[in-house]
Amino acid sequence: MLITPNRLRLSLSLVLMVLVFTVSAQIRIASPYSRFGLGDLAENNNAWNFSMGQTSIGMRSPYHINYGNPASYIAFDSTAFLFEGGFNGEFVTLSSNFQTVNRNYASLGYLLFGVPVTKWWRSSLGLVPYSDVGYSVANYEQYPNTGSVLRLYQGSGGINRFYWGNAFRIIKNLSIGFNMSYLFGSMIREATVYFPDSAYAMNFAVANRIMVNALYFNFGLQYRLRLKNNTFLNLGAIFSNTTNMSAKTNLLAYTFLMGGNGVEYPKDTLATATGEKGIIVIPMILGGGISFEKPEKFIVGVDYRWQNWSKFRVYDQSDSLVDSWQISAGGEITPNADNYTNYLARIRYRLGFTYEKTYLQLRGKNLSSYSVSAGFGLPLRGVKTLLNLGVQVGMRGTTEQNLIKESYFRIVVGFTIYERWFVKRKYF
Repeated sequence: MLITPNRLRLSLSLVLMVLVFTVSAQIRIASPYSRFGLGDLAENNNAWNFSMGQTSIGMRSPYHINYGNPASYIAFDSTAFLFEGGFNGEFVTLSSNFQTVNRNYASLGYLLFGVPVTKWWRSSLGLVPYSDVGYSVANYEQYPNTGSVLRLYQGSGGINRFYWGNAFRIIKNLSIGFNMSYLFGSMIREATVYFPDSAYAMNFAVANRIMVNALYFNFGLQYRLRLKNNTFLNLGAIFSNTTNMSAKTNLLAYTFLMGGNGVEYPKDTLATATGEKGIIVIPMILGGGISFEKPEKFIVGVDYRWQNWSKFRVYDQSDSLVDSWQISAGGEITPNADNYTNYLARIRYRLGFTYEKTYLQLRGKNLSSYSVSAGFGLPLRGVKTLLNLGVQVGMRGTTEQNLIKESYFRIVVGFTIYERWFVKRKYF
């Protein structure tokens, strides 16, 4: 397939339109724990990694864009163009000692591009979520002197990540890479206190919107060792340095009376701020991974990742966060990729597991999260394009100490377009 100027302009226009649509997407999550830190951190949502427990550090593939370790881009075919996109959905059950609530959402999840540049250089471009904020929590309490008090906490928004990544082959088996990302977005958090037993008590509300942006770098390394019988051992490592993210805050705190018709009547403004500048500190990440692979047959891997969230700061203020760590394992098997008489033999079957000690430490509990995932890569007839399906079942949190337990079912529907664009044509 030849690239012409008109084709290139059309592709770029299409990309820009999709990017605008993605950035303006609605709330992508329903989790009370997104109230803390930067919200709910988005993992590697590429359907390939997602289906394998989000294992990525030691993984590589010529058919998928693994932005979890930028050094893996070196595996791209030297004559092919890659495009991946996908949609995410989540069904969440939130349980406490008093009630159970169900929530669900769907959104456009990721857009990824991968191209070869030279024999020793590959490049990737993508737009993915970095974190999501979306919650609505009510806390009702009864006091002897003041009567009922209702506290309502709401949040929305999140941070998007637009990245440009590159991988370089240093020597035959060693590749290094980096992603240069632009983080941008806004997070809205609101807290309201009502006194429903009194028509004359002053209710109180605080609305806080933080707009953020930053250049963010993460680095990767992979070493590929050839073993017997066309098998390979891949070793990987990742690193992201501490980053200061620029922030601007708009804040409004006020009192109000609630009318009988449910309409708020503001009374006094207690505090206000517009465009107040500050810094949000994103802490360092370290990780390592290993995978064992036989191309077109199987790949299995294990990752370990650590991040020192105890160093997280917002306007020089800490949050109730602690250092987090995560271990994940997963793999993919293809019975026979060349068996065109048996479609089931050509399907890529995936399975994974994740366990995490999260950065949340609430009421003396360091919250854990675990999940099991599975998926399929469904090949289309006559081409190497894949339809990717992935599901994940997991749980986070606990109902102890009046906390909330999240049980979730996530699904990713994606596609991988693999096209040979860089083949020289011969005419006779």
